[in-house]
Amino acid sequence: MLLHSEKKTKIILQVRDLLLLPKSECAIYRHRIFFLFNLVLILFSACNNEVAENRTPTVEVRYEKGRAKLYRHGKPYLIKGAAGIQHLDLVAEYGGNSVRTWSLHDADRILDEAHQLGLTVTLGVEIGRPAWGNDFNYGKFWEVDEKIEELRPFIEKYKDHPALLMWGVGNEVKEYGGGSRPVVFYITDKVAKMIKEVDPNHPTMTAVDVFSQNRIASYRHLMPNIDILGFNAFQKIDKAFERVYEEKGWGKAFMLSEWGSDGHWEVTGTEWGAPKELSSSEKRALTKKYWDKISEDSSMLVGSYAFYWGYKYEATPTWFSLFSQEGYKTESLHFLKYAWSGQRADNSAPNITDMVIETDQGAVNDNVYLENNREYVAKALTEDPDGDSLTYRWEIRHEGNYFIEREGYDYTVSDYSMENLIQNVDDNSVRFKAPEEEGPYRIFIFAYDGVENVASHNIPFYVVTK
Repeated sequence: MLLHSEKKTKIILQVRDLLLLPKSECAIYRHRIFFLFNLVLILFSACNNEVAENRTPTVEVRYEKGRAKLYRHGKPYLIKGAAGIQHLDLVAEYGGNSVRTWSLHDADRILDEAHQLGLTVTLGVEIGRPAWGNDFNYGKFWEVDEKIEELRPFIEKYKDHPALLMWGVGNEVKEYGGGSRPVVFYITDKVAKMIKEVDPNHPTMTAVDVFSQNRIASYRHLMPNIDILGFNAFQKIDKAFERVYEEKGWGKAFMLSEWGSDGHWEVTGTEWGAPKELSSSEKRALTKKYWDKISEDSSMLVGSYAFYWGYKYEATPTWFSLFSQEGYKTESLHFLKYAWSGQRADNSAPNITDMVIETDQGAVNDNVYLENNREYVAKALTEDPDGDSLTYRWEIRHEGNYFIEREGYDYTVSDYSMENLIQNVDDNSVRFKAPEEEGPYRIFIFAYDGVENVASHNIPFYVVTK
């Protein structure tokens, strides 16, 4: 029996008020009350999973002989997707069939362009913090309902667009804080329920990080209106598969909503906390390794979105970018073309196999300390598989990532480069002056082959004053 919505809200608020009692009044029982609160959310979510009328949706997940399969217009549809909204023409040209967005921003252009190219779109719907405000309180359910209703007109607007594949209901919503995990999942499901009421013809997906085993049970029970669970998985891609197939796992359709080379939060760092980025050649090797893992699954996986299709400044300008700022192509991008279509690039990107800075301690590339205002030489080992003549560009930048905060520096300035420090460039070697100010920096090399391909590498270093 379904509970009346007003009665459900009243019960939830009563339990929530108990959670907010002073410690002196309920310290002994607080953990029990919290368990009860979560249980109430699970029960209400399960009760809200109403059975839909018989119909044939435009896109749906079907379960056949214990396997999940995505269908579009009645035909199987495996997502070979790009996470990003740039260079959509190349998604189609390289054999991809879908793109993923994280919000409704510029949705008209993206949907129309995708449709013209024969692509589909997993259209993102931002929910929770910060979209609803950095100080948004998830516990105020009446405000949550207001925010959900504000989204309804957008669902109405785009639900019949021919390029729409599914709805992406939030992206790692819990990671932005402000509410307990069960509450955030419950609210995510409420948004998904509203979407299904307006648009019964397209599935709902929410993207999460790769979580620990003891959290999985609440996903299925708290989010019955989520059809597909998306994992943003990089180095932990194996764990994503475990979370689906393990005992008490998700056990339903899932996708890799973001995947690619290891994230800056997953790699080892320098002594001062700067993450060590792989070369573009090393990233290509990891991309192949992770694609091989993705290709092994034929049970519950409905597809994947490679991250990041375009140019994006995150930790560095090159960490996730499959294209350079000029739009040139990387080795990882060429591999995706082969993975999706079976066709190799007409011309391969250059390779960078090593990079060092010459110091008094020798040629080094790990935990590099340089004296301020002193000249040094950096070198890289490069080659081009096609024998193309290579040209080079070197850059020095302030360190800008999530682990180091430097007062007075705007890390959103992605095109800032300290060109005055570059003294002389001799192909794959550069003489440069260390910055005057003490602190963390990074030196980059970019190798171009003249046919719109690029390779890159960098070394973080720390300047000390003498």
